[in-house]
Amino acid sequence: MEQKEKSPKRTDPADWEIGTSLSLEAWKNARFDIEDVGRAGIRYIELAWRNDTFDMLDPYNEELCASWVRRTRDLGMDVWTMHLPYGPMWDVSLTDSLQSGEAVQRHLALLQLANRWNIRTAVIHPSWEPIPAEERSARLDACKRNLPVLADAAERLGVRLAVECLPRTCLGNTSLEMSSIMESDERLGVCCDVNHLLQERSEQFIRELGSRIITVHMSDYDGLDEKHWMPGKGIVHWNEVIGTLAAHGYQGPFMFEVREPVPSELTACWNRLLADYRQSLHHG
Repeated sequence: MEQKEKSPKRTDPADWEIGTSLSLEAWKNARFDIEDVGRAGIRYIELAWRNDTFDMLDPYNEELCASWVRRTRDLGMDVWTMHLPYGPMWDVSLTDSLQSGEAVQRHLALLQLANRWNIRTAVIHPSWEPIPAEERSARLDACKRNLPVLADAAERLGVRLAVECLPRTCLGNTSLEMSSIMESDERLGVCCDVNHLLQERSEQFIRELGSRIITVHMSDYDGLDEKHWMPGKGIVHWNEVIGTLAAHGYQGPFMFEVREPVPSELTACWNRLLADYRQSLHHG
């Protein structure tokens, strides 16, 4: 007799820590103070960068980032995720096996750094764009061949891969396609970016992917394209998003990914969202 998978235990969003994605380019150019992040009560950060603005494989930048990781922990915070770069050089969905193999090797080098710095989750984009409709099936197949290679290496390094849902013509732009990608390897998790979902509501995506969601990117948008606005400015139904994540056992953090984040504003925003969510439970 087939056993049914146990439903995850519902979590309390009040127990979730706050996190924020921070641009390494902004860090390098002193556009924010990491001490302000800590003073705002933010517990976790994500290291994020575009390779054309911050080459992590440059020895100087690598040591600079290592010093930031140490400083973050000295201040009582931690690095929740490393956001791997994206773009043509990092596209694991390329059908040319040589090109996609080179992309895999670049990601592997950064996964080794994640392990060295004790960062236990790495976010990866399943593709770059645009992807013509006639190429989509082949690109999806290539992605599903390459992600298990990275998942295998990541497992050996003690790092888990979180595949991010993406907008527009990118792969993973619906819950159906993301579920297909997840079928390629059970070790893969999902990074749910609610600002990327242009074809379905965020809570629907969360219901479909359920416990595979291991990290999030939280910001708002207009439903037409990604904006990375502060939550509350756009169309995201935050009570439903928070409640659906909690119902599927998500344990946090609530990781903001807004443009040019102001730490104190992030904390105030989360407090408002949490208060609204609690009020909705009483009126539901």
